Amino acid sequence: MWLAPLIVLAVVATAVTAKLLVRRRAPEGGWFTDLTRSAGSLTLIGTMFAVMLAFVILFALQSFQRARDGASIEGVAVTEMASVADVLPSPADESLRGDLVCYGRAVISDEWPAMREGGSSELVEAWVSSLHRDFDAADPRTGAEQAAYGQWFDQEAQRRDGRRQRLAEAAPTLPVPLWFALGLGAAATLTYMVVQADPRENRFIQALPITFVSALVTAGLLVVVFLDRPYSGSHGSVAPTEMTRTLAHIDQGVNPPCDERGNPV
Repeated sequence: MWLAPLIVLAVVATAVTAKLLVRRRAPEGGWFTDLTRSAGSLTLIGTMFAVMLAFVILFALQSFQRARDGASIEGVAVTEMASVADVLPSPADESLRGDLVCYGRAVISDEWPAMREGGSSELVEAWVSSLHRDFDAADPRTGAEQAAYGQWFDQEAQRRDGRRQRLAEAAPTLPVPLWFALGLGAAATLTYMVVQADPRENRFIQALPITFVSALVTAGLLVVVFLDRPYSGSHGSVAPTEMTRTLAHIDQGVNPPCDERGNPV
């Protein structure tokens, strides 16, 4: 995130410098003879870009929210699965609780860093397989155990869907043509403002509008980049908060078959 202010300053400095350089070569009154038509064209270009940027930000925000919701659904489901495991007969109960603890640790320590690169974790997949094996070995006999056995499938489906949802948002969702359109709109808006230079006006007055516009355009594009990469690890990105809370709740009185990072021992 510390790069964002530097990027904004660099773009603003470039835009202002370009306009002041063009101002030196521009004729008196500028290159546009019809100022009304020129202002109208800039308004049209700027409005089209603003609408497109707003649409893309909304789209990226929805993707960001899906990533957050998926992580939350998964964490809650793992908590419920641990509660269900307590009702199942021994030794399946202890094995399943240990697997869930290792699953949570692997999600936090291994899969979250992998999602920053758009990938997933084979370690997490290994613990999912272990959960399936240990659950298949359970032999419910009492009514409570059979009810818990059936409830496990519901919570397992919630866990699976939550994980799939957050993994689906790991890779950037905005297609290249959309980025091309955003870049073209930003370049067109700033270029049109640059060529509107007029040596009759004060340098400060000439630089002020393009300073604000270039800063807002750059900030808007950086917001899209941030939202399109929800697991970037920067401030405000999606973190394994819910899974951390889950571990604090279920990792008590359990002897899990893994280390603190979820690696088997």
